[in-house]
Amino acid sequence: MIKQFHNFRVQMAFLFVVSMSLSGAITGTLFSILRWYYQQNVNADTRLAAWRQTMRAFGDTNAFLIVFVPLSFVMFMLLTKKYTGYFNTISTGIRHLANGDFSQKIHIESRSEFGGLAEHVNVAAKMLQEAIERGDFSETSKNELVVNLAHDLRTPLTSVLGYLHLILHDESLSEEQKRHFLTIAYTKTGRLEGLIDTLFEVTRLNYGMLPLKQTTFDVGHLLLQLSEEMYPIIEQANLTTRTTIEDNLFVHADGELLARVFENLMTNACRYGADGQYIDITAKTVGDTIEIRIFNYGSTIPEEDLPHLFDMFYTADKSRSSEHNSTGLGLFIAKNIIEQHEGTISVTSSLKETCFIINLRKI
Repeated sequence: MIKQFHNFRVQMAFLFVVSMSLSGAITGTLFSILRWYYQQNVNADTRLAAWRQTMRAFGDTNAFLIVFVPLSFVMFMLLTKKYTGYFNTISTGIRHLANGDFSQKIHIESRSEFGGLAEHVNVAAKMLQEAIERGDFSETSKNELVVNLAHDLRTPLTSVLGYLHLILHDESLSEEQKRHFLTIAYTKTGRLEGLIDTLFEVTRLNYGMLPLKQTTFDVGHLLLQLSEEMYPIIEQANLTTRTTIEDNLFVHADGELLARVFENLMTNACRYGADGQYIDITAKTVGDTIEIRIFNYGSTIPEEDLPHLFDMFYTADKSRSSEHNSTGLGLFIAKNIIEQHEGTISVTSSLKETCFIINLRKI
């Protein structure tokens, strides 16, 4: 329950209720004081009595709202002021990353998502700096990494700042509009956190810091289970899954991480194989390995893109990647996971089909 309270959306809703309650209490107290003063000190022939008659004709409720609405807006703006500071702090930190300065740290004293977000940015900056110092990236790839990272992080952050600025400074917004914009800002914040978590996970995978939780299981059963779980997505793409899977395909591996690889490949098959009719999944024993193939029959991947398809932030089709909110990290993560299992992953593409091939050691 305490952890849930630190959720950004819950805090916004709580502060919204608090601002309304405080404004109602202040406005109610003000009207009570005015009513008491009127009853105690105002005679029928005074100017205040005439003003009271005018106010009564206008309506006590309308008069109450004239004070209550602006006051609640001011209260909400004051109560949420620190969150704008959080976003500005994170934005400054990301700007330093974009400029290649990994030494700047983000300090946010909060147990909400913002504190975790700042910590993830700091850890990512530290690991990127260490990787660059070790010479793991060429100068070109370093520049491309920073540019793509800055773009992917700043896009949702800019949107969130825009909506919060609108909420805090546009007094004509209704409460329903404020709630709508807060919901959008929360959604964008979730995407921002997801991007940073993904980058953090990529760094951990890339440098072998993510421990494998290995068990012995039948990878064929895992493939069949995933094809059933992803049926709604596959059907929505107007595709049909066909499987040819041998029995007893046992591996000693991290099932959760392998499931992530297969889900990524099946999702890509749905996205980019919509021109075809089928997604074919095959799994069989080849020597001492298990060979898994995932086919789609959509558009061809250009030959010049094939060698780079598993590179960090690489997207072969920029327009389609943007349309599907692709970051170019999915296949990079998949390759790292397979290589941690001492396996291989490759891709072929022709006018007929695109095929991802995974080889894992059989036990």
